[in-house]
Amino acid sequence: MKKQSTSHSAFINLRLLFGFTLCFLGVALAIFASFPVRGSLGEGGSRPGATNAERPAPYMPVPSGRVETEGADLGRLEQFWNDRLTYPTGRFDPAWVRAAAIQHARMAVGVPAGMPAVLNPFSPLAFSTTSFTALGPQPEQMTGCSGCFNYTTTEGRVNAIAVDPTTTVNGSIVAYLGAVGGGVWKTTNCCSNSTTWSVVTDDPLISTTAIDSVTIDPSDHNTVYAGTGDLNFGSFSMGSQGILKSTDAGATWTVLGADVFGMAYTEPPGQFPQYNAVGKVRVDPNNSSKVVAGTKQGLYFSYDGGANWTGPCFTNNFATQRQDVTGLELSDVGGGDTRIVAAIGTRGFATTVQYDLNLNGANGLYGATMPSSGCPSFTSIASNANGFIFGTAVTGSAYSTGASMNAGSGSPFVNISTGNQLGRIDIAVAPSNADYIYAQVQSIIGNNNGGCGSAPGCQIGAWATTDGGGSWSFMQGSQGGALRNCTGGQGDYPQNWYDQGVVVDPNNPDRVFFDTFEVWFATRTGTVWNDTTCGYSYSGAAGPVHVDQHALAFVPGSSSILLIGNDGGAHGTANANIVDQNTDPTWFNMDTGLNTIEFYSGDISGNFLNAASPQASGGAQDNGSSSVTFAGAPSGPVLWQLGVGGDGFYSRIDPVGTGSSLRFWQGNNSGMLHRCVSNCTNQNAPWSGNVQGSWGGDTQSFILPYDLFHGGIPGGDDCPAAGVPGGCGNLVAGTTRVWETTHGGNASFSSSDWYITNNPTTQNMTKQTLGNRSFINQVKYSPKYQSVAIVGTNDGNAWIGFNLGTGTQAQATWVNVTGNNTVLPNRPVMGIALDPSMPAANLPVGYAAVGGFNANTPPTPGHVFQVTCAANCGTFTWADKTGDLPDIPVDSIIVNPNQPQQVFAGTDWGVYYTDDITVASPTWQRFENGLPHAMVWDMQIDRGSTTLSVWTRSRGAYVYPLPGAGPTPTPTPTPTATPTVTPTPTSTPTATPTPTATPRATPRPRPTPHPRPTPP
Repeated sequence: MKKQSTSHSAFINLRLLFGFTLCFLGVALAIFASFPVRGSLGEGGSRPGATNAERPAPYMPVPSGRVETEGADLGRLEQFWNDRLTYPTGRFDPAWVRAAAIQHARMAVGVPAGMPAVLNPFSPLAFSTTSFTALGPQPEQMTGCSGCFNYTTTEGRVNAIAVDPTTTVNGSIVAYLGAVGGGVWKTTNCCSNSTTWSVVTDDPLISTTAIDSVTIDPSDHNTVYAGTGDLNFGSFSMGSQGILKSTDAGATWTVLGADVFGMAYTEPPGQFPQYNAVGKVRVDPNNSSKVVAGTKQGLYFSYDGGANWTGPCFTNNFATQRQDVTGLELSDVGGGDTRIVAAIGTRGFATTVQYDLNLNGANGLYGATMPSSGCPSFTSIASNANGFIFGTAVTGSAYSTGASMNAGSGSPFVNISTGNQLGRIDIAVAPSNADYIYAQVQSIIGNNNGGCGSAPGCQIGAWATTDGGGSWSFMQGSQGGALRNCTGGQGDYPQNWYDQGVVVDPNNPDRVFFDTFEVWFATRTGTVWNDTTCGYSYSGAAGPVHVDQHALAFVPGSSSILLIGNDGGAHGTANANIVDQNTDPTWFNMDTGLNTIEFYSGDISGNFLNAASPQASGGAQDNGSSSVTFAGAPSGPVLWQLGVGGDGFYSRIDPVGTGSSLRFWQGNNSGMLHRCVSNCTNQNAPWSGNVQGSWGGDTQSFILPYDLFHGGIPGGDDCPAAGVPGGCGNLVAGTTRVWETTHGGNASFSSSDWYITNNPTTQNMTKQTLGNRSFINQVKYSPKYQSVAIVGTNDGNAWIGFNLGTGTQAQATWVNVTGNNTVLPNRPVMGIALDPSMPAANLPVGYAAVGGFNANTPPTPGHVFQVTCAANCGTFTWADKTGDLPDIPVDSIIVNPNQPQQVFAGTDWGVYYTDDITVASPTWQRFENGLPHAMVWDMQIDRGSTTLSVWTRSRGAYVYPLPGAGPTPTPTPTPTATPTVTPTPTSTPTATPTPTATPRATPRPRPTPHPRPTPP
């Protein structure tokens, strides 16, 4: 039904402005569509040959892995991302991002000044003094991981796949995929385990755009559309800022509809911000000028190839209900007519942030004929009256035989007998017969079976029509309670709201593949669904396919070649034609070339630039913590080895180690921590069990921050010599207070080796303005002094601590240097650092990187701040060092120890640097060579100060040789005497601050930097 029709001019020539808005949305605003979803790796252990009963439980769509805590954990995650951008006001305006893009465009692109590092010609990495070098992972190897399901190799989530219909010879087939945070990728040698991918959106303007839909024009295989955002009902699902279009097979792209498909989701004042998404894009098979886009708030139509758009257009009159378009198909039905079938499929149960996901009254299937202009008139094609009712009752499904589903009734779900029963709906039309349509539907009511656990979000079932929607039949065997995995266990699972999809055999309209966390085969009239991927029920040492499926695509015209995309990358089969209720296809992995890992944090080994075998380790969303040793001749990004299962968060390397090996630390879900003491980058490395401290009862970030003192700064403290005990064994971790251990280098290590540093031990370092969601975002040692550390909280506090490293509880003195936020903004402190050049431990200079936007704290704008302390921070002064940085969140910050006036800032758009932080208002430059515009949550500098490592949230890890780094190897560590346990130092936490702002001034002319080669 047409509700509103407005015309928008949408072809954007200001690519810089809207490209960066795209990039910001795709990565910064809501990278966590994947967060409420347990994608890839288990919290429990798995070993080759384990029986089904011994395997770890399947991952729930929350970190805890428990169905009953989903609501609480979803709320916690959603609140985190809300606070990161909107604290303290709860406000967000897309115009802020557009203004920041203009600021960014005015900034110079440069290379950090200083004496170029001396490169090691024998390094296994191809370093450049003017550019970042990519480390990978390309891909990650799961085989040999501790506590993981084994799917051989893995990459980041793939949401969509499209195959060029003019390429049909296997080995030379062209295909495109859309990654959740890594843009659009293309292959020209599909489809086998030799398939390789390359990114085609590495233009810095759109390099990390979240892609939810990829579509090829049926009449022109060179024209490709990609819908941005992530319409999967995850926590803070990624926002849209338009549709990408290429008319030259992905060589170049333009942004369409950036002023139409904005990230803002219209909602009443006072609600948490939600974000729009273009979940479906389709092209009229009879007219390439006609393009349809499905969003969270209805349909949009273009009649000139995307230059202008009409909408939103609605399929129904239920104005109070959500209008999420989860299915969209355009079919040539003869006579020059194009039929539109749209599915409205709101999830049906709400969360704290997505407060209106329960408004599912409009959910159903709707049909219309493509008009020549304006919004078409839709009619409902699914109802109780035409067969869209439940099939035969089975054990483990909630509904009785013939139960009404109330599709398109307008009344939202209330209970099993009242209101619309349908959640998310996905559809597919048979390519060989457009009258055959299939619909897969998520349940709102919980299914009482072992896989679902009575949680919402499992499967109601699937329906089929052979007359274009005139009548429907329930597909027996599709009931959630009837699904069986590969060992006969329960195959239902509460994630259909996140991973669900349908594709029909191009040559046989009765053969269908469906996806949930698995890929299932069914026939229209059959009674059994066959689990073809066995994600949680594989036999042998490895599973054939990663779990959590999102994309299904046949090679056009082929019943044999089927491609799938999931939370671990891309897979395929060349014998889908043999599949029946008892026969599975042979699957192969297709991750080669993809670099879409979403790192939170990472670390590199000492003297990285000059080492013969440098090492790296990082923790990633959905894909655990992984590490690598580089060796041999430079070969570009390489395969990394997964170490510990679960979501990977922080990772640190003891750069001195045991004498025969470095020690590695990796964190994962629920604040857990693991240590490895030998051969840590190898398969089946000897990772310890959980050795976290007793902080389980503390309020804490789900990304537990911790740090390890590396030493090696001349004139400062150092680690004991390599050995057991020995090496760098001092670690700190943050909850609402700071925990420490000095035993990390001991032969054995356990939870009892941690102690609370604070005095009193109950001290809470947050403002508690977010209640049980106020916590420490970052904690880091001084690079030079192991007795000094700095803390930043998500509610705007900063602290500096002294007298750490004593090995005794409650001996540190923590000084609150927030200064009542009179200079430092009361916004989340996302990154922190201490200057490594200070002459004494009691005279620290620190930095805070601040999230959010200036409009939320108008009296205190800015994103980079420097605090200078008198003795023990008895007094301190803050200075705003934001200079000309754009108004976007700064997520990490670090100082070059070789040239401490040179500071790097990792932001939602990549890396910026200043060569002179000492001036009142520093001039910052964009450092983009070799680095995509990805969110940079962590930066680390190695022991020896040779290399900067950058950890991105969607494109892997990168390194850069620091200016001033010479060929000198890492200093030989010498033990530092254990600090004497003494009474509290002279300064006290109640020291009087001097929060005098350093005024912003016109930058003075900068010294001419050392000549550098022209950036490529």
